[in-house]
Amino acid sequence: MGEAIGESIALAVALALTSIPVVTIVLLLLEEGAGRRRLAFASGWVLGTAVVLAVVIAASDVLGGGPDAAPARWASIARIALGTGLLALAVVDWRKRPRHGEPTELPSWMQSLGGSTVTRSGLLGAGLAAGNPKNLVLLLSGGLAIAGAPVGLAGEVVGAVVFVVVATAPVVTLVLLYRFLGTGPRRVLDTTNAWIVANNAVVMAVLLLVIGVVLVVNGIAAL
Repeated sequence: MGEAIGESIALAVALALTSIPVVTIVLLLLEEGAGRRRLAFASGWVLGTAVVLAVVIAASDVLGGGPDAAPARWASIARIALGTGLLALAVVDWRKRPRHGEPTELPSWMQSLGGSTVTRSGLLGAGLAAGNPKNLVLLLSGGLAIAGAPVGLAGEVVGAVVFVVVATAPVVTLVLLYRFLGTGPRRVLDTTNAWIVANNAVVMAVLLLVIGVVLVVNGIAAL
């Protein structure tokens, strides 16, 4: 049980460290008069993460015979497949890493955030949680890990809440800090944003490699 919960938390940490939602919220924090759009994006990110995770856990329980049932063979195969997917994403991230001295550019949709509406910002947050391939693989893996732990329904709910809190902590924390500290941390945000854009590919490649190996090994062991 502890191994499965630890695995789910590690996956939540990996999701928390993905650069796209953090860079997006930092850009919104650096923009004047974007208070409602910041809140909408953060809310969409949290809601999208929670909904996808809940659907995965519920589907796993239905297919596996309920929250108290022993892990099914298909779940182990799925973990191996998802772990392999994370290894592939690790290779992609490593190959995308900026070379020394190479300038890094934000995607065009990030550069056009200034013209977004509150609704679009909220949908963007939810869409990044549910539609980004890397995030989706991490959420599927996290949901299977929680559903595979013999903790019962109440334990699954607690595990899901902990996962969502950890996975969305950077985005939510930045919004709250900016709310209470105002424009004071602007220089820190600029520096943080630049560092994330320059180094996230390497950090994520290593993290996805480690988690991918763990998923594959645990999946094989459970067959």
